[in-house]
Parts: sequence; C-alpha cells; structure tokens
Amino acid sequence: MTLLFDKHQLIVSPGPAPTQLGAAEKIGRRQDAQAALTIGLINNMPDSALQATERQFMRLLKAAGGNRRILLHCFSLPSVARSQPARSRIDGQYTDIADLGRLRIDGLIVTGAEPNAATLPEEPFWQDLIDVVDWAKANTRSTIWSCLAAHAAVLHLDGIERRRLDAKCSGVYDCIKVAGHWLTQDVP
Repeated sequence: MTLLFDKHQLIVSPGPAPTQLGAAEKIGRRQDAQAALTIGLINNMPDSALQATERQFMRLLKAAGGNRRILLHCFSLPSVARSQPARSRIDGQYTDIADLGRLRIDGLIVTGAEPNAATLPEEPFWQDLIDVVDWAKANTRSTIWSCLAAHAAVLHLDGIERRRLDAKCSGVYDCIKVAGHWLTQDVP
C-alpha cells in the first residue's frame, strides 16, 4: 500500500484546459481516482505528541489499506496553542484547515487537544472544533473522533456532557446487539 503524506493536492480553480486526453490516459486517471482514498487527519494533540500521533495514524492506515493508495492530509486547528517549533512544523508540512472544504476527503480523523477550561464550550478551540463537527457530518463518509474530540462531538451532536471520573476509563468493553441493521448483519 502506498501512503502519501500530501500537503499540496488541492482542487484548484479552473486553469487552461489540457489538450484532449487519450482513452488510456482517461481510464488511468479514473482508476487512480477510484483507487486512492483521501483521509484528513486534524491533529490537535499537544506538541509533545504531534509527530507520534502522525506516525500512529499513518501506521494504522497503512495496515488497514492493503494495496489501496491513501492520500493523507494533516491539518491542525489554528486556535490550538502551539510552541514555535510545532507551529513551524505545521506551517511547513500540514495543509491549511481553510482548504478542508476544497479537498475531496473520504474520511476524517480528528484528535483532541489538551483540555484547559472547566467545560468544553469554554475552550479556545471550541468554535473551530464544532465547525469541523458540522463540516464532517455533511461532507465525509466517515469520521473518527479521538480523545477530547470525541467528547466535543458527542456534546455538540447529542447534547451529552462529559464528566470526569476518578480514574481514566479505557479499554475493550462488552457489548450486545440491541437491533438488527444491514451494517451489522453478520456481526455476532
């Protein structure tokens, strides 16, 4: 599988039209477009975890993608506070979040940021994050909300507030099927 860290593949405004493409070239381009999967990663993790988060998601996408070509666009919310070295990395290697709507994103992964405020709506990045939630709902096939981004999405979409526990709660949990649906038809 090919995983391309892609900052510059934007859909741009119309330019001069190329000369007629041959039939083989048209088919090749159509197959490339069908074979490639474009994933956006909005990486809002703290500076110390920025590169590790990129690597982890790249490894997961590569393992899951098989022979499929994946174009990965990394973004970061501008309202997440960054050190100068992290800001330089983001400016040099990430796609501007303003370009999110111009890209044809098939799937989106959104990570959380370090919480600082008492409630999520008080966070400096709250408005940017809920704008992403709304955009993803209307424009992607699938979105993975990770860490604090999951709490923000659940609060914004479902009105369910997060509550702090005495200890971190994570892991694999028992579950039961409560209704039949074609998506879960063969799931035990």
